[in-house]
Amino acid sequence: MKRKTIYDIQFYVGIILALTGAAMMFFELLPVPARITIGIVGLALIATSRRKMDLL
Repeated sequence: MKRKTIYDIQFYVGIILALTGAAMMFFELLPVPARITIGIVGLALIATSRRKMDLL
């Protein structure tokens, strides 16, 4: 697999985990430490994905 593809997959998995953690916090589905851990792992995946955000 190309590196760009791996970085894109890592970015999308990070987005999914971060949003899942946020939804679990909103609906109070799991204990607080588990929700925080899921959110932090998602943010870490996004931060290390090396995907460029060309917004401007």
